[in-house]
Amino acid sequence: MKNKIQRIVLFIESPWETDYYSNEMKTDKKDEFDKWFANFNAEACVDYNNKEYRLTLEELKSMYSSLNYWHSKTDPGSWLSESLVRLAKRKYKGILPRKVVISLCAGLLNITPEKLESNLDWNANYMAWHDGGTPEQEHVWAEKELPE
Repeated sequence: MKNKIQRIVLFIESPWETDYYSNEMKTDKKDEFDKWFANFNAEACVDYNNKEYRLTLEELKSMYSSLNYWHSKTDPGSWLSESLVRLAKRKYKGILPRKVVISLCAGLLNITPEKLESNLDWNANYMAWHDGGTPEQEHVWAEKELPE
């Protein structure tokens, strides 16, 4: 029997208040968040079947962590790329084709869909190496998904 490798989930200190009913950011993290958020093309959207699709500020805000960083305005880290695609996949899988979701995410990140695909492939290969799986198992949304 093969040992299953389990992923360890890292809990990063949230910049948001811990009060369940509060959606206010801790004051010392606001400038940091504003700089992080300013890198997104927050107006990015896609049109599919004459309907506009986008991600909201609240959805983007939910991804804010030290793992989801920017190298520069046109060079998101691979974890940020992966997290954004995971978020958009959760929202739009079954509604929009994968290619359209990738275009939306690429627009938000100020990069081409090809660059986004490259970031996702790099992340999958790294995780396969790190966790001992395969890139296909680790990819956030491979073009040909493996059965669950």
